[in-house]
Amino acid sequence: MTSSDTGAALDAIRVFANSANSVRIFEALSDGPTTSSDLAERTGASRSTVARVLDEGESRGWIDSAGSRYELTYVGEVMIEEFRAYQQTVEGIQQLGEVLNHLPEPAHELDIRHLRDARVTIPTENWPEAHLNRALELYRAGNTYRGLTQNAPDIFVRTLAELVEKGQLEFEAIIEAEFIDELVEDAERANPWHSFADSIWTYPGTIPLSMHIIDHSVVLWLGHIDENQWVGPGLLETENTAVCEWAESLYDDYRMESEPLDPERLPGT
Repeated sequence: MTSSDTGAALDAIRVFANSANSVRIFEALSDGPTTSSDLAERTGASRSTVARVLDEGESRGWIDSAGSRYELTYVGEVMIEEFRAYQQTVEGIQQLGEVLNHLPEPAHELDIRHLRDARVTIPTENWPEAHLNRALELYRAGNTYRGLTQNAPDIFVRTLAELVEKGQLEFEAIIEAEFIDELVEDAERANPWHSFADSIWTYPGTIPLSMHIIDHSVVLWLGHIDENQWVGPGLLETENTAVCEWAESLYDDYRMESEPLDPERLPGT
C-alpha cells in the first residue's frame, strides 16, 4: 500500500472518526431506506448536518437516493459495520486499559469487543485481598462450577469442598497432573479434596491459565505463571455469550486430553 492509499483510507475513516453525527446517521440508515427528515428526528442532528452527511456519503458511493429516500449501498454497509467494530474494540481497550496486558495468553484470541462489559477486581492498598474475596463470593453464589487451573490455593479448595458437601454446588475441575502428584504427598492438604475427588480430571501437561466457569459467567485470573506460581493483579469476570462459548470450548478441549483422578490416590482414603 502506497502512502497515497494510506492517506485515502484515513480520509475515509475520518468521515466517522471526526463526526459522531455521521456515525449515528449511518447507523440509522442501517435499519433501511428512510428520509432526511426522519434521520434528523432519529439522530438529533440538524437538517443541515444530515444533508451534509448524506451528500458526502453519496459522493463516496456509500449512499444511494431515490427521490426523497436514502439508503446505504453495500460499500456503505461495510464501512459503518467495520467502523462500529473498530469503535467497540477501542471502547474495550479504554474500559480495561492496562488490565489487557495481563490477560493469560489463551485469552488473547478473544475479540476485545466482547470484554467491554467485563468486571475487573484488583487488590488495593486498603483491600489487598479484594480479588480473592470476590472469587470466594462467586463460588458461594454459584450453582455449578468448572475449573481449569494449574494448581489450587487451599482457601479456595476448602470453600469449594464445603459447598459440595452441603449440596450447594455442582463441581468439576481439570488440574495439572503434576500438582496432584505433589498433593498426594501431603495428607493434611489433600484432606478437603476427598469431597470432590471423583469430579477431578488431571491434565498431563501445562495449563497456562486459571479459569472458572460459574453458572453462566467466566472468571479469568489476570497474570501469568512464574516458577509454578500464579502472578497477577486480579481477576476478570463476564457473562458475555461469546466469551462463555470460548471458555466452554477451551474447557472441553482440555477435558478430552485429561484423565479422571483415581480417588484412591489421595492419602487417607
